[in-house]
Amino acid sequence: MKPLIDSTAGELVVTWDQYHALIEHLALLIHDYGCPFDQVVALSRGGLRVGDIISRLFDRPLVVMGASSYGGKNGREPGHLRLGKNLAHTCEHLGPHLLLVDDLVDRGTTLAAASTWLHQYLTLDSLTTAVLWLKQHSTMRPHIWATELLASPWILQPFEPYDQLTPPALGQETSHRNTLP
Repeated sequence: MKPLIDSTAGELVVTWDQYHALIEHLALLIHDYGCPFDQVVALSRGGLRVGDIISRLFDRPLVVMGASSYGGKNGREPGHLRLGKNLAHTCEHLGPHLLLVDDLVDRGTTLAAASTWLHQYLTLDSLTTAVLWLKQHSTMRPHIWATELLASPWILQPFEPYDQLTPPALGQETSHRNTLP
């Protein structure tokens, strides 16, 4: 199985169904790649859902690494990269084989810094990186990616509308829904 190629420019709007299908495609690529891994390290926040599903599919523990690199208006401005000082997990021991996942590699700064941090603070035999979207201009290429974007669109992921909502606004927006069980 090979990564998909997308030449979309502008904004790429992704539905929940497309998002989950892309994670499943990534899981198949990881399986085909044949890399051993003891845990899945998900970069928070964008990689959390990816890491959760991959950890479930491969029956491996989930480890969370905090990372923040976007800010500004609507959270769309590249900003100062911040990595958490600790990993959140329930494992007795980490490694020695890790799979580091995120939603996308834009410039490559976050994935490179997270990889460096893991190598610096853990004793690893292998670290494999995997993402849903790889932007062609990235300075770092992950080992595995589901889709390569030839252009550099903003990817509007299905959970991003929550960035613009507050609980009171959510109450107004969902008051007409009768879909709750």
